Order: sequence, then structure tokens, then C-alpha cells
Amino acid sequence: MLLKLENINKVFKIEKGVEFYALNDVNISFEKGEFVSIVGPSGSGKSTLLNIIAGLDVPSSGKLVIGNVSSKEFKKKDWDLYRKNNIGFVFQNFNLIEHLTALENVEIVMNLIGLSLNERRTRAKELLKKVGLENHSNHKPSELSGGQKQRVAIARALANDPDIILADEPTGALDKNTGKQIMELLKSIASDKLIIMVTHNDKLANEYSSRIIKVRDGQIESDTNLLEVSTNKDKSTLSKKDKSMSFYEAFKLSLRNMSKKKWRVAITTIAGCIGIAGFALIMGLGNGANIYIDKQLNKFGSANVLVVQKNVKSKDSGVVTSTNINDYTNIFNSEEIKEKISKTRSHMGLSNAVIKINNAESDSSISSLADEKNTDFLIENIDGKLPAIDKNEVLVNQALARSILEKNDISSKDTKLAIGKTVNIILNYTSSTGETLDINKEFIVSGIINELDLSMANLYYNYDYVVSWLKGVNLENKTAYDYFTQNKGGYELILSNVKDNKEVADYINNKENGGSGTKVSFDSQGGNEKNGYSAKNMAISLKTIFAQLILMAQIVISIFIIVALIVSSIMTAIVLYSSIVERKTEIGIIKAVGGRNKDVIRIFECEAILMGVFSGILGVIVAFVLAPIIEILISKYLNLDLPGIVSIPISRIPFTNLSFPFATLISIILFSALITFIAGYLPSKKATKMHVIDALRDE
Repeated sequence: MLLKLENINKVFKIEKGVEFYALNDVNISFEKGEFVSIVGPSGSGKSTLLNIIAGLDVPSSGKLVIGNVSSKEFKKKDWDLYRKNNIGFVFQNFNLIEHLTALENVEIVMNLIGLSLNERRTRAKELLKKVGLENHSNHKPSELSGGQKQRVAIARALANDPDIILADEPTGALDKNTGKQIMELLKSIASDKLIIMVTHNDKLANEYSSRIIKVRDGQIESDTNLLEVSTNKDKSTLSKKDKSMSFYEAFKLSLRNMSKKKWRVAITTIAGCIGIAGFALIMGLGNGANIYIDKQLNKFGSANVLVVQKNVKSKDSGVVTSTNINDYTNIFNSEEIKEKISKTRSHMGLSNAVIKINNAESDSSISSLADEKNTDFLIENIDGKLPAIDKNEVLVNQALARSILEKNDISSKDTKLAIGKTVNIILNYTSSTGETLDINKEFIVSGIINELDLSMANLYYNYDYVVSWLKGVNLENKTAYDYFTQNKGGYELILSNVKDNKEVADYINNKENGGSGTKVSFDSQGGNEKNGYSAKNMAISLKTIFAQLILMAQIVISIFIIVALIVSSIMTAIVLYSSIVERKTEIGIIKAVGGRNKDVIRIFECEAILMGVFSGILGVIVAFVLAPIIEILISKYLNLDLPGIVSIPISRIPFTNLSFPFATLISIILFSALITFIAGYLPSKKATKMHVIDALRDE
């Protein structure tokens, strides 16, 4: 026995305490090879019976026996699998998917049973040929007649090689001649299938059926065999698998549907691209600002001189800065940075030096310059010249130059007038007896460096000259050089390329054996010595501060952009919901042929993702088009030459240090797709709640 219904009841609750029996204790069985017509007046229970046989509805009590398998313990997944493998549908209104071709309408069923694209295509062509439509495979339903549509529906019903074909008024929407052709076609395939047809047309039932079942008031009124047929138990030879709809198929369905609603998709895409373009531009502005600041700060006189110190605290000695080069060897010889280091030298701790101009103190920082071969990057930024190796000369910045002019009673704003003026560097030494000694040296300003003017006074000295000066000053049993290198020392790294300063500093500060970077790292009990390395200079400190400020500004502006993205996401959700309402037939068909909820979700989530991808691509294009325009407007508004101030990175993942080709573009598009994916989840989930019977009936 192919199919048996045992004690089937279907009860609908009309209102509290009132029930309606659509089917009442139905017992009936079917064999493969039969052509069964179910007839009866409207409301007799024919369609309910067909829906229960199809697994589209479940009985209130009783069970189906399919082969030797009872449906008593069936769960939703089992019913889906039953329809997918055992049932083929032919509907009165054809229920074809309008945006697919005849060939694709037939193929869609086979996608759910795991056939390859080539297998699906070959079988679909064979089935269309079988129903006489081999020359119409690329026609869409709107290009076919009613009879041709029903032939496509029959081919689709045969696609999964089911044992049972269910036909619900298959000729109801056709003229007499076309209806007759469809009945002949159904009869021709009945030899190795069980065909169950619901019809109001008694004449057709008597002419083509081998068996007629009359239903009245939910009960079997009569069951008559008109012809003796040869039943068979042949199994399907089609290799069926329990598969979900492929993403390729889901994307294809979504693209086809979207192609029919170009204007709606275009408006949604434009709405989404506004936020994405804004996001890309803010990222580009932040990146451009960081690049601009980086370039400006690399003009600092000591931008390529890193002060590296190792601070140690132990139980006995307290906090000290190691001057033993062996303590630094592992850092300096690291593969990541050793090629970037031109030379190393002892650091003179002169940061507490006092700068005096005409005996008046000036609040100024003091740093050393690199040697001559590593100061080429400064030449184009200097008025005057670099300090000579054999002369008491220094380099000052704009802020200190203004202070020199002021303290020399020069009212001009031309800072070049500070060249040739003198300043005194005063170093403080405390002897073993507690006596304080000032070490004083007069220096001549040889040049003005045009570094980023932040009103911070900076003075730069020639390292070799100051070493020779301090080595000539004797302090008790040592020279001033020994005192200032051993007591406040560490080492200086001279970098070959000033652009590497932050990278090298970050590596040293963050390296695992670098401890806590700029903080002193030590055991709280003072037992074991631990290392705390730091690498710094003024330019790097300012870069860090500016980067944080720019990031904060980006975050604040991004909040407003996120609001725009939320609005566009709501639009996406609304558009997707409209699409779901319009595609009820498609949802009904997919669920009717065994598609699961995840297949339905996949289709509409793919549509949401595609809208996100389109918005992302358009947003990226808009951002790159607007970038130079915004750059011109910013430069004009600030009255500054700011080339590249809006510089969208191409190969870096936003807000990270990770990079690969086109990383930014890919990340932005994926971000856009993620937003629409999230926005599309609820509408997609709602689509799964749609009852297949209602979906197909609405059509």
C-alpha cells in the first residue's frame, strides 16, 4: 500500500464551544498507478482531504501511513521531507513564479533534493520536452498561454520524481479544449504515479479517472473503481538528498525579483548609500587628518631620534634607568626594527635644562638632533642652517624664536630675526656634599625650524658638540658627560627614515619583554626585577594625542551616521516586507514542495544582503567622488593648503592595523550587507509564519 489514511478527523473551532468537522473518520487507501478523482459539492471536505494527503495540513486525529511509515510521530521537518520526496503539485491557478523562466520554475524543486546544476538543467529540459514545451524553456509565465503554464506546472510536479501527484482543479482556469489536453497529459503519466485530482467536473472524472471518491459533509460517500489498473511498487531512481536551497539559487531568485522592481530597489539603495558614503568619508577625513598631522609632526627637529629607557625597580636599588647596553641588545636587534635603526648612542638626560634669554628663563624643551646624514628631512623646513658640529650653535622652533625676539625687545613678527641671537643652556649639578653647581653655556641660534606651530618652545642641539662640551667639564671624580648619561641615561635610536618613528616606538613600548612601556614595571614586593621599556620623543607623544582626538571626533560624527543607517535599515525592512507580501505564491510553492523555514529565510535574507551590497558599492563610489570636492571646500574654508585631507584608505580594515588589498572597500561593503541582513531578519522570519495553504489560496 502506497498511502493509507486511518481514522482521519479534521476539526475547526469556529467559536468557543462550537466546532466544525471538515473531515469525519475518513479511512481510505491508495496505490501507485491509480488515477483517483475526488468529487463532491463545495464545502464537502475535498480540499481539506487533499491538503492532509499533501502534508500541508495535519489532521486533528488519525494518521497517514506512507509505505510502512506512520505519520503519528511526524514533526515539521518530517512533513517537509515527505512533501519534498513524495508529493508533486498541480494547481488550478498554475502558481508559477513570475520572475523565473519555465526552465527555472521546473528546476527550483530539484534544488531542494540536492541535484547538481547540470543534473537539474538536464532533467528540467527533459520534462519540458515530455510536456511539449521544449521550445518554450526560456519563456516567463507572462509569455505563456494558460495551457502552457499548466504544462510547466505538471513538469514541475514531476521534477522530484514523486510517487504522488496532487492536482487541485487542474483544468479550472482553462478552456474546454486546453483542459482536455491537460487531462490527457495527466493520464499519460498515471501509469507509474498515484494521481489524486480534486474536481467539480464529474464528466472529466468519469472520462479519465480509474477511481472516483465522492465526499459529502466530511465523509466518504462512495469509492468506485471504474477501471482495473496495474499497480506497481517501483521506487524512484532519482538520487534525492535532504538539502537546503543553495545560496546561489536564493541569490538568483532574489536578483530576479529585484529586477522587476528597479525603482524601489534604486530608492532603497540610494537611502542606504548615504550613510555608507558618510561613514567612508568620515573614515577618510580621519585617515587624511592623521596622515597630515603625521607629516607635520615629522618636521620636528628630533622626530627621528627616539629616547629608549629601561626602568628597573628592585628591593635594594629603587627605580633606576639602566645604561648597560646589554640590557637593550634584544630590543635593538629585533628583526622587526633593526633594519630601521641607523645608529645608537647614549642619551644625555638634559630634559631639565634651563633655557635663559637675556637672563630671563624661557619655558622650553631641549632635545638632540640626529647626526648630519640623518637630518636631510629637516633641510627644507629650516630658515638658516643646522647647528655645526664644531660650534656652539642650536636650532629653535617658531615658538622659541618669538620668545627670543620678545626678550630682546624686537617687536617684529619675522622670526628669522632670531637667527644669530644667543641663548644660554644651564644644567644643574648637585655634588656629594649637597653643593649646587650651575653648568652654563652660551649658544648661537643658527636656524629656525618650521615645525607644526603649537606654541611649544623647542630647542635642538648638536649631539657631538654638546658631548665635547660636557666631557670638558669636570665634576668631582667624573665629567659632566658621565654624570648626565649615567644618572639620567638610556639610549637614543637614530632612525634612517623619520616616517618609521611611531612604528618603532610602538613596537618597543608594546613588545612582550618591554613590560608596561612608559610605566615602571616591578614586583610589588620588590623581589624579582622586571623590565619597563619606553621609547618616546615629542613628535610621537603629540601623534598619539592627536590620533585620540581625531578618533573621538570620528566616533561622535559616526553616531549621527549610525542614525542615518538605522533609518535606511528601516526602509530596507519595509521594502522587504512589501516583497514578502507580493511573493506569497513563491513562498507557498517553496513550502509546498518541501522547502523549510530556513529556505524561505535564506531567500529574503539574500535579497536584504543584495540591497546592502548595492548600497555599499554605491556608497563607496559616492564617497570617492565627493572626497576631492570636500577636500577643496575644507581647504578653502580653513584657508590652508591641505592636500589629501580626505584620504580614504584602500587596503586597511577600518579602525584596525590589519591590511590586505582593497580591505577598506570590502569591509565597507560587508558592513553595509551586515546592516541590511540584520534589518531583514524580522521580515524574513515573518515570511516563515505564512501558511502555505493561505499563500496559494490568495493567489
